[in-house]
Amino acid sequence: MSVFDDDFARIYFAKDKSVGLKMIIALHDLTLGGKALGGIRIYPYESEEGAVIDAKRLARAMTCKNAIIHHLSGGDLSHGGGKAVIWGDPKTDKTRGLLLAAADAINDLGGKYIGGEDMGMKTGDVQVMFERTPHITGLSEGVHMRRCESRIGSGDPCPITALGISEGIEQCLIQKFGIRNMSNVRFSIQGVGGVGKIIVKYLSEGGARVLATDTDANALEAVKSIYPGVNILEPERCDEIYDRECDVFVPCAIGAILNDDTIDRLSRAGVKIVAGCANNQLLEPRHGEELWRHAILYAPDYVINAGGAINVAMETVGYDRSKALSIAKKIGPLLAQIFREAEQKHVPPEIIADEIAEGVLIKAKNKS
Repeated sequence: MSVFDDDFARIYFAKDKSVGLKMIIALHDLTLGGKALGGIRIYPYESEEGAVIDAKRLARAMTCKNAIIHHLSGGDLSHGGGKAVIWGDPKTDKTRGLLLAAADAINDLGGKYIGGEDMGMKTGDVQVMFERTPHITGLSEGVHMRRCESRIGSGDPCPITALGISEGIEQCLIQKFGIRNMSNVRFSIQGVGGVGKIIVKYLSEGGARVLATDTDANALEAVKSIYPGVNILEPERCDEIYDRECDVFVPCAIGAILNDDTIDRLSRAGVKIVAGCANNQLLEPRHGEELWRHAILYAPDYVINAGGAINVAMETVGYDRSKALSIAKKIGPLLAQIFREAEQKHVPPEIIADEIAEGVLIKAKNKS
């Protein structure tokens, strides 16, 4: 068994021309719990093939992430890996009708897939979908009486995702530099959306030297207005982020950005750590080894960014914020364990993370 197998449980296509819906739901592995949990992404892909590839990559990563969450929660949170992508521009195509049609598509899977917030989706969008389907998470905070009287919404998952990232960054600094203090440590942040802007706050208040970029000029302006000490790399120059001298590169936007070219550029820029919230940061699994060969410490993305998934997974069993926070705070110690074992075995950290995820799945499969 390998968490990177391409043996998917199901790939489901949904289209509704009346509202412009083009949606792919990928269910990768249902070993844990029989239901796949993963967010819904709305993104203007260049082609349907690109959307399918992304859905499959994201679903596979959710298998890994949910296995890690199962491990961190002591087995209390058990979900398989799945993901949905909608081919469209969230700024122009995301209408109420499209969201409701997407909810209908989720219902067609009979509860095998549970969706939630992801890139291009907000808590309010999830709330609209909840009008049509109960198989959705990330609802607004509070009890929702109309559909499920026992359901308590967990709210925006970004703060708990950011908590895990901050805990993980601290462990990276300890592992690589033997320090906790971020004062004068140079950080480059790619993406200042829901999670990225919280990371900017965390780093700025910790005394770090921060350079931020994003394709959204308004998002950058918002960050600069609150944190005037942050240096900004304008959208038209955002690709230069890989070439700017820094100690820690924090990817918080799209995935598959770590490849032969960018890893070489990051290395020449002096980067020693890669730790961020973006999903599927490695273009190919071998790029984790490339980072390692360049002496760049990589925090496996599906471990360090698991906080948001922990938050919404708690919603499916009865939301308890204190418990969600408690589990998310275990991300840092788990990364420390992964780094120690990787150093002892002289392998890249994601190899150890994969072994943990695979071990969870093998144990569950043997019990079934």
